[in-house]
Amino acid sequence: MDKVIIGDDALKNLTKLFSKFGWNKKLSELTEEEITSTVLIMQFSKRIKEDEQYTKQYLDKLLLKYVHEKEEETIRDEDLPF
Repeated sequence: MDKVIIGDDALKNLTKLFSKFGWNKKLSELTEEEITSTVLIMQFSKRIKEDEQYTKQYLDKLLLKYVHEKEEETIRDEDLPF
């Protein structure tokens, strides 16, 4: 099994991490340690904005969909939650 590598792509690292946890686990079955590890791995992985396969427009659309529950195409600075 591949090891998680700090600085690698976040999605690649999460795939490796979930392989350790077991793919058949539900989110509600994860332990506090497993959830903390997931957040930690995401924080220390390559930023998704630096990955060439994701455009700013696509990331903005996801942010609006899941944070603001809107389907707009672009996001303004004042829409950001941080």
